[in-house]
Amino acid sequence: MLVVYAGPSLRATDVERLTSDALERGLDLELRPPIIRGDLEKLTGELPTSAEVLLLDGEFGQNMSVSVTEVRAFLQTGRRMSGASSMGALRATECRVLGMAGYGWVTQQYLDGVTDSDADVALLFEPETYQPVTIPLVNVRWLLDQSLRTGLLTPAHALLALEVARSVHYRLRFPSALERAWSRELPGDAATVLLPFLDEERLDEWDRKRTDALEALDHCLGLRQLSPATPTAGRFPARFPVDAQLPPHEAGR
Repeated sequence: MLVVYAGPSLRATDVERLTSDALERGLDLELRPPIIRGDLEKLTGELPTSAEVLLLDGEFGQNMSVSVTEVRAFLQTGRRMSGASSMGALRATECRVLGMAGYGWVTQQYLDGVTDSDADVALLFEPETYQPVTIPLVNVRWLLDQSLRTGLLTPAHALLALEVARSVHYRLRFPSALERAWSRELPGDAATVLLPFLDEERLDEWDRKRTDALEALDHCLGLRQLSPATPTAGRFPARFPVDAQLPPHEAGR
């Protein structure tokens, strides 16, 4: 049995595909909303010891976030727990030495100390559908990293684009707001490269949180093999945030 705490890291089409894959393989897959404080304790009494938990998304702000103490207590029952993408990447980083595996590029960024910001994975999403409304900074980091590697941006322009994106609070980092900021602050050639990625139909194309979530799920379902992320820079940040579940109209206040 695999229990997955997920929200804005997945789309409705992803859920349909994963449910179908699990059924075809005869696997018991249970998708739950973003995790909050107290969920793991309740889950412990419900699950057999052979069950596995994959943590992707979680709340803070409106509800208290799941704590390291809760993760430790859950792992001490002998059950397996892994994480990726958002809250899962954060808690996997903090709880790696306790036995929680972390997967994906986002987890690697935290393990290596490339980012240690409280807000890098935070975003606003629609409470009813979990559709992301604002762009988390970690996705911007991924886009700039890939644009730099492929030669579309110079290091100076990539750094400037990151600083401009960082200056926009995550509750206000709508695609339109980032488009205005980049148009205003970036040289013309850099803006020409980046602005098309902010078109609505292209946002999922560089959603690294979603990619990490899907890859971790495929791994847990036995559809691919991943190795847990391990630190290459030897730095372990202390604590991080998660996705904020706030009505989108509040973001502008």
